[in-house]
Amino acid sequence: MAKKVLIITTSLRNNSNSDKLAESFANGALEAGNDVETVSLKGKTIAFCRGCFACANTGRCVINDDANEITE
Repeated sequence: MAKKVLIITTSLRNNSNSDKLAESFANGALEAGNDVETVSLKGKTIAFCRGCFACANTGRCVINDDANEITE
């Protein structure tokens, strides 16, 4: 049974060692028959949590940044 694999890369540099490692891992996971999605945080704006707990009530963060797009 195929598993869903999410890879989140966080390096700010293009073609970094971390990116190459993530790509290699993704290729191995694909070859093993898994569904793979890679998300890069490069160029994204993600704010720190405010601790307001609004997400607990609404299921969505009140901070309008790139994290909302990523979580979708």
